[in-house]
Amino acid sequence: MADDNSWVFDSLVCFLHGPVWNAPLQTFIEDKSIIFDPNLKPDEQNPEFRRVHDEYKNLVDYMLGTFMDEMHITPEQFEFACLEGEGDANTFSFHQGLFQQIWAANDIRIFIRMMTQRNVEIQLQALDLIERRQASQASQDGGEGGPEEGEGSTDTEVEIEQHIIKSVDDEVKENPMAAGSLVPNGPVGEDGTTLDEVAEASDKFQRLNLFFDQDKVNNDDMRVRQEYLRAQRDKILQIKKQARARQLNETIRKNPAERPASAQVAQKILEGGPDGTEPPESSMQLRKMLAQRLRNEVIEKE
Repeated sequence: MADDNSWVFDSLVCFLHGPVWNAPLQTFIEDKSIIFDPNLKPDEQNPEFRRVHDEYKNLVDYMLGTFMDEMHITPEQFEFACLEGEGDANTFSFHQGLFQQIWAANDIRIFIRMMTQRNVEIQLQALDLIERRQASQASQDGGEGGPEEGEGSTDTEVEIEQHIIKSVDDEVKENPMAAGSLVPNGPVGEDGTTLDEVAEASDKFQRLNLFFDQDKVNNDDMRVRQEYLRAQRDKILQIKKQARARQLNETIRKNPAERPASAQVAQKILEGGPDGTEPPESSMQLRKMLAQRLRNEVIEKE
């Protein structure tokens, strides 16, 4: 029986590490993360947070449900595959970010933490972009340029865009086993986050706050910096979205018969979002079973 159902998890691993899953999930997380302010105390009752979390759950369930229908997997088959795989020495490999994506759909606390962290990361990427442009401008002018000044050389712009595109390419691993072991090194929290990652997130947050240090920046300059950072953030997200769309289209072009339904769903989401259709109940069951299986592997073995 184990051999009869081994293909279920094999197929799921490939799906979750591919662009059909990655493109809509990553784009949603980045687009919606802006309201999750790291300076505010996490509020699980915030109606905006709960609305976005509901949308996220529907997206996860919708994608998983499409995958199940496409592969003709029943909830019973998947449940058996989850149960028979537990404790197996040849455990399937999922990177921690993927575990967090799935578990966040189950737990709004982890969802808020994930979205806040992504918001900080994107703002830091925007800050890096600003600093690189300023350095390029300064090298040309022989002085320091502010955020409102020139965009830097064409070479710098091309280099920045290539760097952003590479970060999107790195999101998807061709070989699922190369994506990192499911079980991380060191103690982990309930969302699979290690202590080192918590410390790193704190350092990133402090660096971002220095950019808006009210003791050194007046209100007018603060507003200019906020607007400029937001503009750079929007540009980064647009480049990433276009890169993911190209990545998805290339995958479909190379394998037109592979996952036609889920690929179309992913394309539709990138073009304008889900059509509002409620995912089937079976996909929610799949998500919960998958999340529990991953949680057992990541946390309860520590």
